[in-house]
Amino acid sequence: MEGNQRKKDYVFASARVRSVEKSLLTREKVEAMRESKTPAEALKILLDQDYGSGSEGIKPEDFEELLSEERKKVYQFIMGIVPVKEDLYPFLYPYDYHNLKVLMKAELSETDSEQFLIDLGTIPPGELAIMVRERNFVAMSPTMKNALQEVVDVFSRTKDPQTIDFILDRACYEEMVLGAEASGNVFIQGYIRLLVDTVNLKTFTRLRQMGKNWDFFSQVFLRGGNIQEKVFISGYDEPYEQLAEKLIPFGLSTALGEGGAMLRETGRFTALERLCDDALMNYAREAKYISFGIEPLAAYLIAKEGEMKNARIVMTGLLQGLSPEMLAERVRETYV
Repeated sequence: MEGNQRKKDYVFASARVRSVEKSLLTREKVEAMRESKTPAEALKILLDQDYGSGSEGIKPEDFEELLSEERKKVYQFIMGIVPVKEDLYPFLYPYDYHNLKVLMKAELSETDSEQFLIDLGTIPPGELAIMVRERNFVAMSPTMKNALQEVVDVFSRTKDPQTIDFILDRACYEEMVLGAEASGNVFIQGYIRLLVDTVNLKTFTRLRQMGKNWDFFSQVFLRGGNIQEKVFISGYDEPYEQLAEKLIPFGLSTALGEGGAMLRETGRFTALERLCDDALMNYAREAKYISFGIEPLAAYLIAKEGEMKNARIVMTGLLQGLSPEMLAERVRETYV
């Protein structure tokens, strides 16, 4: 009964999201951007889709400013209509941990960090900065607190800034898994598990290409996904196509099969990364068949993040002079 009531609480929010889904970039719009003759032409497509706010006169090379405005607008909209904000925390944690990385690196290198902070997350960046500066971690989650304490300890001994990324990235995914479980929502839990799987798969292939041993992979393997560590370890010396067959139940067989083929032939990760993102977007599309609940809201966030990634890929590629064919290798699936 409680579950049904909770879903009913989302009727209004779901209706609002369905109404704005119409403004998402379609596959045709992304293709039009990709085939644009100039970066300015592609930028105009984004502006015509009401990207950003008050961005008149923006130059193509400053498109990141436009994407930052759009991201903030999207999250403010969704967090303003969601009945239980904590349900969507798994999508906000990456911004908390991004800000923590920025703050810790700035402190340890004695540089200014304000311009690199993102005004999103479960904790306002200004408050986070005070907590880090004063080493007052009381208001943080246990996962975040433990990670920061580990960063301070390990960096004091190693002086290696890469340890900051490694420790905080691992904690971020742990936080996302815990947040998904706390939401009690099967759709969000499934998405986060698949996300962890894609990260592990990309790490697995990169370490293999670098000639690292399987025991090194064990040290960086993220827990919380569907694919157990032993699946990767047992296939560490197998051809990618052979291991891909074992990933059929997890929805990542195509990613490793086709992506592995490109890796073998060219050494490039382009196809693997694109197909991993496509698997996540295909999962998100399942929310289209759910009338109301948190699923449409979560899927909209996933859709917009994917859309903004496509916009970044196209704008960066056009500014670098990449051909439409080269961009086609990089552009991801769209939600609509």
